[in-house]
Amino acid sequence: MAEIWDVYDENANRTGRVMERGVPRSGDYMLCVHIYLYTPDGKFLVQKRAMNKESHPGEWDVTGGAVLSGEESIDGAIRETQEELGIKLDKSELFFAGRLKKKKNFTDIYFVKKNFDLSDCLIQKEEVEEVKLVGYDEMLELALNSRRRDQEYISILKDAVEKIQENGM
Repeated sequence: MAEIWDVYDENANRTGRVMERGVPRSGDYMLCVHIYLYTPDGKFLVQKRAMNKESHPGEWDVTGGAVLSGEESIDGAIRETQEELGIKLDKSELFFAGRLKKKKNFTDIYFVKKNFDLSDCLIQKEEVEEVKLVGYDEMLELALNSRRRDQEYISILKDAVEKIQENGM
């Protein structure tokens, strides 16, 4: 069964229309989430995308995906983490770091401090090939070079980590 997504306008408002999984048409946007799951000792979980993925197969990335029709962003983040990693999250655990507007989508970025081991991950083989924990520098290097995230994205990551460190989150 195909995923159904809400269509958003250029101001991130739902239009009342929906679309099947794919690329939004001109002037339309979809909503995505990225989840930066990290341990109390500051290690970030990254996942290797399955080789059968349409976009970026075999590349290392963070947990994420599209928000389904009717879902709020935070609910999409919780669902994607559960589906891809088998890790259950509660809304109170998520820290909203920011929203980016791209050509065809908005991306909401969340950080989640969670006490877990890699052995707790029940990875969805259709989405994820492998998981590992990396330090902050390696996570940032991955975002900058492997996934070629733009400067605005990197600024959101750096600001979020700074806030997390200041507040002991």
